Amino acid sequence: MLNIGEINSLQVLRKTDIGYMLTDGKEEVLLHNNETNFTKLEVSQTVDAFLYYDHKARLAATLSKPIITTKRPGFVTVKDVNETLGVFIDNGISKDMLVSTDFLPYERALWPQVGDTLYCILRHKNRLTAKPLNKVDIDLKPEHKLDDGALVEAYVIHAGKEGLNMLTQAGHILFVHHTQMREPHRMGEKLEVRIARVTPGDYSGSLIEPKEIMMDKDAEMIYEYLKQHGKMPLTANSDKEAIDAQFGLSKKAFKRALGRLYSERKVVFENDETVLIKGE
Repeated sequence: MLNIGEINSLQVLRKTDIGYMLTDGKEEVLLHNNETNFTKLEVSQTVDAFLYYDHKARLAATLSKPIITTKRPGFVTVKDVNETLGVFIDNGISKDMLVSTDFLPYERALWPQVGDTLYCILRHKNRLTAKPLNKVDIDLKPEHKLDDGALVEAYVIHAGKEGLNMLTQAGHILFVHHTQMREPHRMGEKLEVRIARVTPGDYSGSLIEPKEIMMDKDAEMIYEYLKQHGKMPLTANSDKEAIDAQFGLSKKAFKRALGRLYSERKVVFENDETVLIKGE
């Protein structure tokens, strides 16, 4: 029985005008000349061929090696985005594989972009498609542990309201809570993450720099705003929603930044407003 989406050991049955007919002894499949990798084959020769559906939905074979199969997941690159169908990934063969909209975030802005990386496996149900794996389905065994405070590169495998599930190339699964990020991030995006907490079998990360560094950056952002406007209707006592809407900061981060500006005698607080000191 031919295993679609897998590499099959098949025998060359005969040569045709456009390629070779391969067989497992029961069924036949065409290996087109374009899919032989310029290899000349002989009748009765055994080859390892990957089986897939071509652009006309016909069963076909190729001697090119796929990156992922129905039994072997892996990291694949997004080649194209189709707003109706989903995204297409490069599987190392002539035909790109579809990741259906069923497996992509509801928000279009959180879809992967061309060049992003997904961790997928092939799925054969009437047609052959790629399915991104979530953290419960990933069975990678990292060879080393990550240390608290380490900076690592990881890919977003799920973007939700609570935060991001991420995966390193080595197989570490990380969680970044939404309070540890300053902006939304899309599925497949590659990010540098700082390991914030290590527990047995679990890592929590942050996309925010240590608060001492962030305080300086946040203070500078607020200072630039005040230089343009002179004052703002926000203080340390303002609602967190108003602070987030204006600067995208948590209330704690905002208070730290205001404290820095106040200690440097750049601002004063008057009538529930923060006012730039004249001359600053």
